Amino acid sequence: MNTLIIFIIALALAMDCFSVAISNSAVSGLVKPGSPLKVAIAFSFAHLVFIFAGYWLGLALQTMFSGLESWVAFVVLGVIGIKTIMETRKRHPKSKVFDINKASVIVVLSLATAMDAFLSGLALGINHMGVYRAGLTVFFIVFVFSLAGMAGGDQLGIRFARQASFFGGAFMLLAAVVFFSRLLG
Repeated sequence: MNTLIIFIIALALAMDCFSVAISNSAVSGLVKPGSPLKVAIAFSFAHLVFIFAGYWLGLALQTMFSGLESWVAFVVLGVIGIKTIMETRKRHPKSKVFDINKASVIVVLSLATAMDAFLSGLALGINHMGVYRAGLTVFFIVFVFSLAGMAGGDQLGIRFARQASFFGGAFMLLAAVVFFSRLLG
């Protein structure tokens, strides 16, 4: 069950990166050689750092939530999922477009997309789930999706970026439901 939860969370986090990568590579114009790899590495590394930071904070707070661990994870992941879906409905992906070839933009976007990884790590830490497996899984899946989004942004287009963002929220809600099922069984 832990592996399934980690995989679903990794997909949810990767979908947000995928959406940002598609939007910025499709609209911002010419993507310079090397930029897709820089984006994929920056996004992956930021997610790795933030998931570990959230995890360690979650472990520190675990005693405060003794007996409520799955409830906390359900609420945290559910809020992330709902927030992501609502943002998808409100904002058009073109409003999040920047010059993805600039290092400063890559750093800011990697930090912005990794905020949900911090909260996901918090939920994992409170539930004392394997942070190394989670970190590596998130790193790898975010890397692949970010690279694919940057490489295929022109072909996939803005509409697909919006759908990817929606699915990211849906995957996060699915992770919340899996935690909720732990409460029942």
